[in-house]
Amino acid sequence: MKWPGGPLEIATRLKTQTLRAELKEALAAWIEPPALELLKGTPVNCLIVDWADGEPQAVEQQRALRPLIEAGRRLGISFVGQVTSRQDPEAAIAAGLQAGLAGVLLENPPARPNSAPVILRSPRPKVPWDSAFPILSVTENLWPGLGLETMKEKDVAIAGPTGIPWVNSNGWFCLLAHRLGKARALWLEFDPPTSSNLSHPANYPLAIADSLAYGSRWVISLDDSLKTGMIGKNPQAMRLWERMASVLSFFRAHEEWGGFQPQGMLAVISDFRGEHEFLSWEVLNLLSRRHVQYRIVERSGSLGRAFEGLNAILWVDGEAPAAELQSELLAFVRRGGLLITPSYWGPPEAKSIPGGVLDRYAVYDFGKGRIAVPKEGFQDPYEVAVDSHLLLSRRNDFVRLYNAPPAGCYCSADPRRKKALVQILDYSSPGPVESVSVWVRTSNRAGRLWNLGAKESVPIQGIPLVGGVEFHLPTFAAYAALEFENGNPRAGNAR
Repeated sequence: MKWPGGPLEIATRLKTQTLRAELKEALAAWIEPPALELLKGTPVNCLIVDWADGEPQAVEQQRALRPLIEAGRRLGISFVGQVTSRQDPEAAIAAGLQAGLAGVLLENPPARPNSAPVILRSPRPKVPWDSAFPILSVTENLWPGLGLETMKEKDVAIAGPTGIPWVNSNGWFCLLAHRLGKARALWLEFDPPTSSNLSHPANYPLAIADSLAYGSRWVISLDDSLKTGMIGKNPQAMRLWERMASVLSFFRAHEEWGGFQPQGMLAVISDFRGEHEFLSWEVLNLLSRRHVQYRIVERSGSLGRAFEGLNAILWVDGEAPAAELQSELLAFVRRGGLLITPSYWGPPEAKSIPGGVLDRYAVYDFGKGRIAVPKEGFQDPYEVAVDSHLLLSRRNDFVRLYNAPPAGCYCSADPRRKKALVQILDYSSPGPVESVSVWVRTSNRAGRLWNLGAKESVPIQGIPLVGGVEFHLPTFAAYAALEFENGNPRAGNAR
């Protein structure tokens, strides 16, 4: 959790003229040891505090934090100091170690090795995926919810060509980061909207769920009204904080879900870097908005068993793969798979056939499978995502939602434990939703339904329907999960 308060934040607010008298008093109270009582009974056990930013108030900040750090350590709480100063970070790190910090959060790690655990902080486009840091903290993330723009004091939804409002979620980025980051811990940093207040608070439970459902952690950040309300024990603020704590406890009780593997019959292959970054990242984002379940495969010399269980592969990068990988991809097509690629580099003997559902594609028969190539290459990530779904066809869906608001779905499984999971996140509003049905590609007619924050699941029965099972969900708010035993969503053959 991002722990607020202290001379540094007060000084910054004074400069930006965003400091009311009530807020100033609250920020001073947050770094007093009694404020730690707010964490009692919650899973929060690591606090990020401002430590050094090159300003004169840094010395005062560090002095003011010492009693808080000492009291917190007695309670089993760890502290991480955020160092944003580019001038002599080693001195700030040394002072932090002496004060009892467990680690430091740095944008620019020191050139010389240091005994303090370093957590590297970087914006999304500059994450050093190949670095050795055990934890990556990433900025420039989005507050989960509907994409809204405030125009002349009116909320206007951002929508795609279909008119469906954009859903802002960090889920797709979590999946990408776990693939590129080689299973390192991922922290996501993003702040609530400035319009949030106690009367109309931001959807904090959804913000927590949007990270933890995908195996990452949100660095909890509070809006000004909540900072003031919680420290003053305002009943509305405390009810919201208790709700947030229950959501955190819920996911802590289900930590094994974070290790489940993404499911899908489509693989998206790229190096996801450099000139390929924009297209590949946006395609992942847009596929998620369409509820297309996919697996992310990082481009390499040989992918071995990565193609098992797939029906289609989307090769995003403009250039052809190296010879060994190209051979593996064509073998996948020969066995009956679909390959979607921006340019044709298949064998010359492949037979051209009519494009079928998409006349702007050239389609080639090869072995038992097909290669689909857009006649003008990949022009727009929205079209790439839509076309890929059409070419893959709804027959290969893993999940479908009916009568649902703008939502997200994530299917994952643990084959060793014979468990499967379908998580549903409602991005439309903090209120409850009713009459939602979900079709799942499974032969299992019975599952367990988890509501957000619930300590116990309830049994749920489904109805067999066209290659899967349809479940009618009871009312839920923000999040629901269907858990299946002794099977996974691949069971069942859609027609």
